[in-house]
Amino acid sequence: MSASADQIQECFSIFDKDNDGKVSVEEIGACLRSLGKSPTMADIEALKTEIGAKDFDINTLKSIYKNPKIKTPQEQQKEMLDAFKALDKEGHGTIQGAELRQLLTTLGDYLSTAEVDELFKEITVDSATGAVSYANLVNTIVSGYPLGGF
Repeated sequence: MSASADQIQECFSIFDKDNDGKVSVEEIGACLRSLGKSPTMADIEALKTEIGAKDFDINTLKSIYKNPKIKTPQEQQKEMLDAFKALDKEGHGTIQGAELRQLLTTLGDYLSTAEVDELFKEITVDSATGAVSYANLVNTIVSGYPLGGF
């Protein structure tokens, strides 16, 4: 679901704390996440370079929001499932909890141990095997895992 023009304006207004029509470029990631997008750290750094200034305005935010490279979690669902399938040599549809923790804390836009602990509170780990269904994991992330302090 896309954010409406009114939602984008409201988001911008919240981040425009001094009402000068500008928001610090350091807030671009938080703005986009507030609007349901899921930019990577590499995306955010590229956007900061593209903006090329210390601040951005509402029109810049609207333009960036429409950029198809900045995806929502739902748009990333297939990519996430494909990545887990590539790791699933036996084709069981699972990943070991310990392996998942290792991946989440060391690769890509890695998470802190506390963030991974929060995620693990939301997913089911098989008590007998230690396995996690990656389809359920991805569904949890895509369907609104409460991001808390991320």
